[in-house]
Amino acid sequence: FILNAVERAIIRVPRSSHHGLTKTPAAVKIAGRTYLDLPLLTDINMSQLPEVVLAARLYHLARTHRAMAVIGQCALWAHGYASTPRIPALTIASSTSSHSIHLPAVTPSRVRRLPPITDARGLLIESPEAAQITVARTSPNQRAAFAQICVIGNAFTHFDNFRLKDSRRHEKYWKELLSAELTRLGNGARGRSQAQWIITHADAGCASPGEARVLYELCAAGLTGMRTQVEVHTRGRRYFIDCGFTAEKVGIEFDGRAKYGDNARSIHASLSRERERQRHLEAAGWHIIRVGWHDLEHPDELIAQVRSALAARLG
Repeated sequence: FILNAVERAIIRVPRSSHHGLTKTPAAVKIAGRTYLDLPLLTDINMSQLPEVVLAARLYHLARTHRAMAVIGQCALWAHGYASTPRIPALTIASSTSSHSIHLPAVTPSRVRRLPPITDARGLLIESPEAAQITVARTSPNQRAAFAQICVIGNAFTHFDNFRLKDSRRHEKYWKELLSAELTRLGNGARGRSQAQWIITHADAGCASPGEARVLYELCAAGLTGMRTQVEVHTRGRRYFIDCGFTAEKVGIEFDGRAKYGDNARSIHASLSRERERQRHLEAAGWHIIRVGWHDLEHPDELIAQVRSALAARLG
């Protein structure tokens, strides 16, 4: 939506009229001879203005530096996936250094050849799978990269708890795409081992960053045998546990603030349903560990709690 709106409103001014836009007085300068005609930006609200500016800068670069592609977090944003941060830094790869890039806050990367790219509304953007690998390889925060890749996998595969077989098949295909892209880069690619670890342990069943962070801590601690979206039938109901050790019947549920609603009535109703759900799962023999963001600030304590619960079931 943002790219479509900006593409309609972008203006490239001829050199002869560089110093004035008499025909479009409401235009604002983006950079060089690139302007944005504000009245053409329909259905844009104030919260989207940072994204409009980012998109406009992308179009400016696309028209002034043609041998380049948008990569990494910025490419994921342009494809419509969650980026970290929400308004990512503008990062490009170029196969030539013949032109200087003077736009502020642009991080250029010189490459021998451009990565696999797609043409999105006139922009050359790293393909979704290539962008995911770029993030997985280059992120200085492996936890954050893992969570982001999991959530993207959830969206990429259209993961559906009620169609688990199809969802897992789509997940397998998603991971094959990522693995193929990592193989294309070769064994000498920077950050290859980190990206490989993320691909191996990522799970498209993680529907939120919190659920993905829980899985990361379990995997990083060397625990095995857990699955996401474990289906449990009890008391005539069907439940899906965020992450569970099926052999020991130990489940881990992430409690994010958003799941409970945004007013007192919805929060009360959600908590009531959660308590009923907990009772039903425990009656079916499950031990449930509830985790919030504050627990993830102390992962060692969480892992100790999980190990203790597993040991008690085995003992």
